[in-house]
Amino acid sequence: MSTTAPAPTATPSSGSTGAATASPSTASPTPAAPAPSPTCFDTGMVGDTTAAGYLSRLPGAARIIDPGIFMDLDGLHLDTTGDQRPCGPVTVRITRFTVRLSHTGSGTVTRPSYAYSPLDTTEVTVGPANGIAPGSVPPATSHCAGVLSVVQLGAPVKEADLPQRLDLVAPSPAPSAPYHQRVKVTGERQVAAGLALPADAATC
Repeated sequence: MSTTAPAPTATPSSGSTGAATASPSTASPTPAAPAPSPTCFDTGMVGDTTAAGYLSRLPGAARIIDPGIFMDLDGLHLDTTGDQRPCGPVTVRITRFTVRLSHTGSGTVTRPSYAYSPLDTTEVTVGPANGIAPGSVPPATSHCAGVLSVVQLGAPVKEADLPQRLDLVAPSPAPSAPYHQRVKVTGERQVAAGLALPADAATC
């Protein structure tokens, strides 16, 4: 009767201690770096109302309480901080109105009065760098007639959209040349407005 020989027993190799060897551990994954914060606002990704709201709330570069976009005698200014600017050029519409100035009342009790009449509409590009938009200088004023410039996105502003009241400021001393004051606008697509006034505005 034949028998099967037992299998040979493995012996430790030279230098082996016979202790179990732990398998190398798997390295923990490196956490993903946070996405960089946006440093500009892409007006092309939103509608006119949202883009106009963003522009109208831009802070000034020197003081955050100042507007970052505004009209002046030399045109439409963008002057805001680097991380608040639009990502690219923004096309805005400037609708302008002649403002006929007069005073109502009698004797020493009078108050300023004014009437709007449409003048023209133009499109200009502002940003992304700070500066004055080319082609945005308001037309010249004339005797007892100023120019109101309203900056907006979308359809042109109508006379019914204009401020019902203009708080005309009389500089002291009396100016010898045209001057300018900012006008608050509240329309949903309106960004800024400015009123260029003739030197004789206070005596019209």
